Amino acid sequence: MGKAGVVGLAVLVCVVLAANVLAADEVAGRVVYHTEKTELMEVGDIEGHVVGVSQQSGISFFTKGPASGEAASRIGTVMFDSVKGKGTVIGYAIQTFQDGSTLAYKSIGTAATITVDGKKKFVFEGTYEYTGGTGRFEGLKGKGTYKGERIGSPKTGGDSYGDFQGTEWK
Repeated sequence: MGKAGVVGLAVLVCVVLAANVLAADEVAGRVVYHTEKTELMEVGDIEGHVVGVSQQSGISFFTKGPASGEAASRIGTVMFDSVKGKGTVIGYAIQTFQDGSTLAYKSIGTAATITVDGKKKFVFEGTYEYTGGTGRFEGLKGKGTYKGERIGSPKTGGDSYGDFQGTEWK
């Protein structure tokens, strides 16, 4: 085999190895949860500025990816900083599957009260990144985006849903 053949073979091997290393499974699904408890504090610098933390519980439904067709229980904590209903949110959640495997993630995004067709809605969106896992998800990495809304009043806990999509890889 000549020099050009060796170089060509080396390039082909690198492409195949890179494709396997970078291979990712698309992941998608929906989380549905209830806010169990919220603590908030008025900051006092400008009218309507509050910071706080919420605890949530619910279920994650996976429609694509390594957990496709499965549901997992979900617990989460969200910290927020908002002015008159608009601001930033940072959350951490752990999903536990029926086999005991867990998947943890961190989310960062925005939340706001908007008006659609004359009705007020509380919506949120952002990005997430898997931060760890156990069992069959040990070492799993990935990231993606989410978007959702709260249904109902925060005075009663405000049930919420969020749709997510992204990638998972080992």
